[in-house]
Amino acid sequence: MQPTALMSSWQPVAAIVIFLIIYAVWMTDRISKALVALAGALIFLVICIVDWQDAYRMHIEWNTVFLWIGMMLIAAVMNRSGLIPYAAIYSLKWTKGGPIRVMLLLTAFTAIGSALLDSVTMVLLIVPVTIVMTRKLELNPVPFLIAEIVVSNLGGAATMIGHPVNIWIGSANPQLTFDLFLKVMGPIVLILLVVNIGLLLLFYRKSFRQKGPTTSLQHLEEEARSYIQSPRRSMIIFIIFILTLLAFICQKWIGLEAPVIALSGAVLMLLVSSPSQWRTGEIWREIEWGTVLFFIGLFILVGGLVDTGWISLGAMHLIELTNGNLGFAAIIILWITGVVSAAIDNIPWVATMIPLIQEAGVQMNANTPAVLNPLWWALSLGACIGGNGTLIGASSNMLVAAMAHREKHHFSYMEFLKVGLPLTLISLIIASLYLYFIIL
Repeated sequence: MQPTALMSSWQPVAAIVIFLIIYAVWMTDRISKALVALAGALIFLVICIVDWQDAYRMHIEWNTVFLWIGMMLIAAVMNRSGLIPYAAIYSLKWTKGGPIRVMLLLTAFTAIGSALLDSVTMVLLIVPVTIVMTRKLELNPVPFLIAEIVVSNLGGAATMIGHPVNIWIGSANPQLTFDLFLKVMGPIVLILLVVNIGLLLLFYRKSFRQKGPTTSLQHLEEEARSYIQSPRRSMIIFIIFILTLLAFICQKWIGLEAPVIALSGAVLMLLVSSPSQWRTGEIWREIEWGTVLFFIGLFILVGGLVDTGWISLGAMHLIELTNGNLGFAAIIILWITGVVSAAIDNIPWVATMIPLIQEAGVQMNANTPAVLNPLWWALSLGACIGGNGTLIGASSNMLVAAMAHREKHHFSYMEFLKVGLPLTLISLIIASLYLYFIIL
């Protein structure tokens, strides 16, 4: 059924009203986001805005859910094996404890890792390191964590495998190779990283001043080694981790899905780790189940907006506004996608936009698929940049917030918004100039 026909029934009105109420409750930070998301999803299911079979088979991104669980387990095993504390403390020796140098080191690792793997994987690994390092320096970890959120979303835009959005866009367009993605997206991502990190250093300049005596750095190497209880076991876990990373990078050639790779690495690590950790169930408590449930609920909520026609209707009007002008279309797609991706998860929006852009190419009488490449770059940039707009704009944002909260370092929706939103607007302006003067 077409969106215009769907809008004649009561479900679309109910869907948008319920979603807006839920979003407003999320912004207050007074009730668990996971509980609110699941409650909203249940309402959608009970009043038949979303069919349960459709929610289970179509709307919930199970590949994403199992990828998160696998990577959470990998991060937990590496943390408990002592590898993450070892890396954190040894890195302090290299940076000599300078807060700005620590911040630059962490953001560089996060950006590169997000490009080669994905943002979710990177934040799962880097957040425990960050918390250990800032604790040693007696610094507030929140500015470091927010910086890692920002660069993880930007870094993931650089390659075809760095973000689920890019994977989908690349799969839908065979002419968009890994090399082409890196050639086109790499320069703008590098520019955005430099600008965003510079602004973050300026915004948090007071937070990077040490407020108390720091731990002596003279014996850090010995302290780092003390975390490794079983060198042989830790080395095997590290080798499995490297093999898992290589499997992610070579995913296209080995033919395995990302969740399978993550869960395989997690299971192998669990088998060689201390048996007491998984026999007693300790390791399973490391998984951020609240975040997993939040996104399951969010998938259903956004699926309801898809089913009732809101997302498709907005996307079709977006294409109509451009009136066949490719440059105008690219800029509009960049900004609308950036705004939408800041407000809701970007996966359903991108899934809706892919066939619409393809149809737009038919209507524009595009001679070759490459003619539409500026639209694909705009879609990718908008989705990845927009993820920095709000705390629920990307899955990595929520994971970092949940992991920080577990360690008693809470930052609210509004606290993130006052940093993320200005950075997002500035990044969209820079990306617009890049699209207009370089790509178009």
